[in-house]
Amino acid sequence: MFLFVAPALVILLVFRVWPLVSAFRLSLTRWNGLSQPSFIGLQNYRDLWEDQRFRDALFNNIKLLTVLPVWVFLPFFIAQALFNKVIGWRFFRIALFLPAVLSPVVLGIYYGLVLRPDGPLNRGLSVVGIDSSNRDWLNDPRTAFPIMAAILVWSTLGVGVLIYLAGLSNMDTQLLEAAKIDGATWFQSQRFVVFWLMLPVVRFWSVIILIVSFTGIFPLVYALTRGGPGHSTYVVEFDIYQEAFQKSALGYSSAIGIALLGFVVLLLGILTRILRQRG
Repeated sequence: MFLFVAPALVILLVFRVWPLVSAFRLSLTRWNGLSQPSFIGLQNYRDLWEDQRFRDALFNNIKLLTVLPVWVFLPFFIAQALFNKVIGWRFFRIALFLPAVLSPVVLGIYYGLVLRPDGPLNRGLSVVGIDSSNRDWLNDPRTAFPIMAAILVWSTLGVGVLIYLAGLSNMDTQLLEAAKIDGATWFQSQRFVVFWLMLPVVRFWSVIILIVSFTGIFPLVYALTRGGPGHSTYVVEFDIYQEAFQKSALGYSSAIGIALLGFVVLLLGILTRILRQRG
């Protein structure tokens, strides 16, 4: 039995556990990547507590959680429509999944061009009589963050729809038929039967989205806004990049990474507890 598990265990130890241990050890040092690391204990974590830029980045990540209901349930409703084979369901199933196969860097560069002051969006709005010829969408703190959040939700929409479609395909349809026999309306069937049958899938997708909102958005932010304007789209992942590769503070960036890991684990525990109580 152990021989079958050993390869996976070795891979887990080498590529997961050991890098995590090494990152924690590095977070206790001051190191620029060239000289010998010097042990400073918890000083990096004390500096992190007082770092306003890190607070701004963490706050922006937390702000993404405000769109969590849309992020979770929009693909659920779309998946239900596709499962019920609305008109054009084959086309929409392919079209919705296309953004998921594109690199976040490609999406960031593309929307950076579309949203330029002289880009297609402003020209299109001018054609329909909306004067926005001077609007720089990504350099306005009021619009940069909502745009980034919308692109992030859209780019992951296809994956969510695919996961929900898989859940709907494995759903026990006998319960739906029993509800119809008992006189339940379509809305009642969806609310009291389908939703509860799909609750494990909703939990799974919620956990995935929570992880992505903290650890999966660096490529998009880097290509789209570089954290600007100001710190309006500055996220923790981008802060780690800045500290490690722009300032050569590898020990401090490791401390940020460990702190981010701890915060995500805490949020996952809270989310799991809430979902279990709702279930």
